[in-house]
Amino acid sequence: MKLDKLDIKTTEVLEWKGVHLFHFQGSACSQKLRIFLNYKNINWVSHEVNLIKGDQFSEWYLGINPRGLVPTLVHNGDVHIESNDIMTYLDQEFPNTKLFPTNLIDDIKKDLDYEDSLHFDLRRLTFRYLVPHILGKKDPKKIDFKESYDGTIQGQSDAYKEKEISFWKKHYDHGITDDEVIESGNKFKDIYSKFDAILKNQNFLKGDEFTIVDLAWYVSTKRLYAAGIPIDKYKNVKNWFDKLDKENNFKKEVNPIFLLKITKFILKIYNKLKGKYLTDLVDF
Repeated sequence: MKLDKLDIKTTEVLEWKGVHLFHFQGSACSQKLRIFLNYKNINWVSHEVNLIKGDQFSEWYLGINPRGLVPTLVHNGDVHIESNDIMTYLDQEFPNTKLFPTNLIDDIKKDLDYEDSLHFDLRRLTFRYLVPHILGKKDPKKIDFKESYDGTIQGQSDAYKEKEISFWKKHYDHGITDDEVIESGNKFKDIYSKFDAILKNQNFLKGDEFTIVDLAWYVSTKRLYAAGIPIDKYKNVKNWFDKLDKENNFKKEVNPIFLLKITKFILKIYNKLKGKYLTDLVDF
């Protein structure tokens, strides 16, 4: 999604040349885009946004992404947000090694829209099983600032902003509940059952050619596998995942930082002892 010039309050980026990516190491959407850029051999400049410290809620960053999300792309002074929209744009601008085959473009866009609709479900399982509540919750003052920030998306007030604010306020007070885990876990259970049937007779999710849909779901699957979804139960999905996970340029972008490896281990023991592990709550 390309922002209008009037949406951009941090106007210095309007003069920037080349490809600049604002991202965070542990963000699934950032991981997806970094893999995409490297797969297509696009030269890019890295700008780290520390989500744990709340950099995404700073006035400077909200001035290029009023949603306060990563990633954000600046390309020759144009600002683009939302990872799937950014990849769609870049695949057109840099047509080498196309990941959006022309004959599948409509189906792929539908698949990416569906994958994007599951973002809060992925976030729920991430914050329940991989990121401790004390690290995941956001400073109320920064949330209040984001809520009061008068930003626009393509000249309009952003309805998505309310969903984001609601999530962070609720998460600050209560964390992720068992009912939310069950709801989101069952969605992914159904998805992987369907994927397993699809991959029985073909190498990739859209046929025998690797596409952006495989890239997007590889990143999500890496995260969900770590969170406790038993991908091993879906034989064809596991074979597909293992094949992609052998690619060093893929794996290096999704491997967790050392701190999150430790917290994942601690949370796994804690949830297992309480009988609240993902497979305790959802019958995969």
